[in-house]
Amino acid sequence: MNRRELLNKALDRVALGAVASSVLELSDLWSVALSLSASEPTRPTPIDTRDSVTRERTVDGYAMTYEWTDRSGREWRLEFPIERSAYREAADEAHGYVSGFEAAKTSAHAEQLTGALLNATATDKCTQRSLPESVLLDGAIGLVHSLRYATDAESMGAPDYIRTVEETLVDGCGDCEDLTYLLVGILSQPAFGYRTAMVILPGHMLAGVHRDDLPAAYADAPTLPGGTHVAIECTTPRPIGEFKDEPVLAVYGDGVKYIDQSAIADMGEDLLQDPTQFQTIADASAKRPH
Repeated sequence: MNRRELLNKALDRVALGAVASSVLELSDLWSVALSLSASEPTRPTPIDTRDSVTRERTVDGYAMTYEWTDRSGREWRLEFPIERSAYREAADEAHGYVSGFEAAKTSAHAEQLTGALLNATATDKCTQRSLPESVLLDGAIGLVHSLRYATDAESMGAPDYIRTVEETLVDGCGDCEDLTYLLVGILSQPAFGYRTAMVILPGHMLAGVHRDDLPAAYADAPTLPGGTHVAIECTTPRPIGEFKDEPVLAVYGDGVKYIDQSAIADMGEDLLQDPTQFQTIADASAKRPH
């Protein structure tokens, strides 16, 4: 081998080494990028130590596991992934009370969660593969009750914040509005197809379901003022139809179904500390004949 051939061979080896080094550097950079992305600080930390909800970080999101027992003693387990990008996109949305309610009803993740609920593990003395609607309803309500109640001041450091369905599921907690919207989001999906409402009490919110949509097992549940919807508490386990012993100020479904204007007026300043809370409902009510 002459000197020119030796030189060319040496140059080839150097070039090959440079390419290999570049590939390794790019690979290392990609690994670092993935690591930074996975460890990137995000807001969802309020799950606390409640055992019913666990969250694992994945490369592109959150692997959620929910375990709960419904009012009839059935044990449920549901695994549900949520993309980090979907969480952040949802968190970037600003909602008032009415827009938060409407967003929950059309949430793609609420629809996916409802589909997962149909295939969730539910056990009692006799495990059934095909569960009746009343059992699925109990399961949905039990899932919402299993999430930790947390005020906005406690979990967000803000006096008032409206979580989307995605935020509530990943955070594993919420206040009465957040948990109401989650249940509304589930029960509004085609698997249930219920006509839902948000029910507003002084300083409190709960879900409402059209009485004609409930399973026969709840046919005798008491209705809310207006006679159309039945209440479901989302923060405290209560029988369907029973709720906190306070006046119902408004029921809002597809528009205003009921509003007690005199009670709202009596509440005065305390009720309207956040003007967005009832302004949309009041405006809609003013356009309705009484």
